[in-house]
Amino acid sequence: MTAARLFMTDDKEEKVLNQYRIEGNHVITEKESIPVIKECDVVVAGGGPAGLGAAVAAFRSGADVFLIEKNAFLGGMCSYGAGMPLGGAYPGLKTIGGIAEEILTKVRNAGKDAADVRHMPLFGDWYFHDSEYFKSMIAEYVMDMGLPVRLHTAFSDVIMEDGRTVKGIIVNSKNGREAILARAFVDATGDADICAKAGAAYEKGDENGAMMGVTIVFNLGGVETERYFEYLETDPGLKNAIQRARKAGVPVSEDDKFTSIHKGLRPGSLFMNSVRVRGIDGSDADSLSRGELEGRVRMMEEVNFLRGFVPGCENAYIMNSGSQLGIRDTRRIVGEDYLSMEDCLELKKRPESVILRCTGPFDNTTRGNERNYVLNDIDMTKWYDIPYGCLVPKDLDNVVVAGRTFSCHYMALTSSRGQALLMGLGQASGTAAAMAAAGGTAFKDIDVALLQKKLIEADCDLGI
Repeated sequence: MTAARLFMTDDKEEKVLNQYRIEGNHVITEKESIPVIKECDVVVAGGGPAGLGAAVAAFRSGADVFLIEKNAFLGGMCSYGAGMPLGGAYPGLKTIGGIAEEILTKVRNAGKDAADVRHMPLFGDWYFHDSEYFKSMIAEYVMDMGLPVRLHTAFSDVIMEDGRTVKGIIVNSKNGREAILARAFVDATGDADICAKAGAAYEKGDENGAMMGVTIVFNLGGVETERYFEYLETDPGLKNAIQRARKAGVPVSEDDKFTSIHKGLRPGSLFMNSVRVRGIDGSDADSLSRGELEGRVRMMEEVNFLRGFVPGCENAYIMNSGSQLGIRDTRRIVGEDYLSMEDCLELKKRPESVILRCTGPFDNTTRGNERNYVLNDIDMTKWYDIPYGCLVPKDLDNVVVAGRTFSCHYMALTSSRGQALLMGLGQASGTAAAMAAAGGTAFKDIDVALLQKKLIEADCDLGI
């Protein structure tokens, strides 16, 4: 039996495989039949903190909702971040309420084995938590309410009806390429992927396009924590230990942030938020690949450094690590409204359009060529408002964003991207999506006063 020919070549050297033609460095298809697997009111793309808030809010508002997520679990960084603390839920020392508080209450009531609430200077209350527990908790949460969820399903492309309307999206899964049609779409992809594919304007990074350093979070076991913290009192930031290691030829990156090491949730452990890989674009697969690989190498460099030069860490080992990089910023939409750095500093209030209250320091960690960390003093008893228009892309009628892609200055984002805050943004987006789908209304034309009323009825504290 002869081997099957994979390609057929004609005189023009066009290679044909099924319905595809390879021309130069492009694959051309003239016809492709993609099955429509769902038609609904609202599609939420991305099941991280913001996507969860959006999907639950739209579902509870009575919309026919479909939530898709590329990973094997929901929760985003809450689940894949190896316990990256949940924070940001208490601007003005008051809860933002709503779905965020509902989820935090579940975490808080899970017992000492699953959560430890600590007050962190400049950041407020942080929920150190067991991310493995969170995965299971969120699975039970959405199954109990009957929320339609499709995991292992990644957004790929948009189906445009005209220049401003998305009719549907194309997704990739084990089943191949599939289509989902809807009246309204919540882009909770984390990188404004739907908006970008649909041609909406966006900004990325700072004025030079540089984005914040990325992190692989991990937990270090086998640590004599009392000895470690006693030593830390004599060597803040491990600066002396780092000097000794470098003199001995042991690599320690200048970008790593050893002040971001905290007592672990488990006995004899440290929570390591210390790796910083610079120059990574979280919206580019090649760049992400470099970051993932370099981050894993950097983790072991840190372990070897700690074992050899920091008391209490002689027998340390990696207990677990994040399943993927933690990305701090990529695309931000150009929206109907805008949150500026001055809005944050001046604690600007917008009672006519507020959908979320925020408080947080500017955290500009290892951006571009800078290795400094900018943390401004803040008053935890105060807050600023995020207006609804920040969630609405100027160029699209039936797409709204949820998460860290909202319309803002890059420094304003560093103050407002806590995971619990993103749940709150998602709740506003999902509620608006249900309203838009029900009324056939463009997101920019939503009755914001009615949206605020619905959020308040859902126990969100908007400060008005």
